[in-house]
Amino acid sequence: MTIRFVKHVLLLLAAATLCAGCIMSAIAEKQGRTAYMDKDYATAKVKFEEAAAQGNADAMYHLANMYVEGKGVPQDYAKAAGLLEQAAAQDHDDARLMLGLFYLYGDGVAPDPVRGAQLIKTSAENGNDVAMYYLGNLYASGTGVTRHYPSALYWLQQAKSAGFPVKDELLADTARKAGK
Repeated sequence: MTIRFVKHVLLLLAAATLCAGCIMSAIAEKQGRTAYMDKDYATAKVKFEEAAAQGNADAMYHLANMYVEGKGVPQDYAKAAGLLEQAAAQDHDDARLMLGLFYLYGDGVAPDPVRGAQLIKTSAENGNDVAMYYLGNLYASGTGVTRHYPSALYWLQQAKSAGFPVKDELLADTARKAGK
């Protein structure tokens, strides 16, 4: 065997090990979701922790929700925020949105409306309809961003187009304030 051949075999083994880890992580996350839906929170926690330890952002997000809701674990917003930070760092938009709300309201983190608005904006720009709705409201209220009714209207319209149930009265009121 040549050294080159051995290097190729080692690379293939490393790739196979990595893929197996991803598959196992996805399986554990799915088992966690199933257990959660069955209200078996102890199993859900174990499975989400297992997958989260392997870097699974969905598992981190679901585990954070368990800490927010206090289901199967003591309610702990700080622990939830840490998990959301990790998931958001992997571009998990639902985690990014929830973390943004944490920063807006100071849940588990020091209040930072600007950081919260930035996180929500990134999630909205990535197509999250709930984030679009929140961002529209942030622009309308001037929370974490400069008040700007045209931007508020834009994001509320985007949310409605994406399927979020934005009330027509809110759109009309925002359009009036935007001068449209």
